[in-house]
Amino acid sequence: MNKEKRVLVIDDDDSVRRLLADVLGFHKFAVCTAHDGMFALELLARSEFDIIITDYSMPGIDGIALTKMMRSRCPDSFIIGISADCDERDFLNAGANAFLHKPFYLHDILSMVQIGIKV
Repeated sequence: MNKEKRVLVIDDDDSVRRLLADVLGFHKFAVCTAHDGMFALELLARSEFDIIITDYSMPGIDGIALTKMMRSRCPDSFIIGISADCDERDFLNAGANAFLHKPFYLHDILSMVQIGIKV
């Protein structure tokens, strides 16, 4: 069932991006990754994603501005904001469905993704 669900992970930290891609891939999600907001927007112009996980602090476009753009372009996507230095309210006000503070437990991100595919 998860194989059909597409997830986009956006984070400029290679280790976080790879870890999330590996864990979600292990759970049979189709995962794409982006190292910054501009590349994420390019991917979103070519594909649709059920779940989008985005960091806040990235070069170029920050996660809040990116979430606002993604919400207007991808109204049906479940967006999860992740950050060590941004307030949850900022992400939610920008249009995110959920937020996790870094560092987070992998089971928490998996639980949020499962909620997102049921929405």
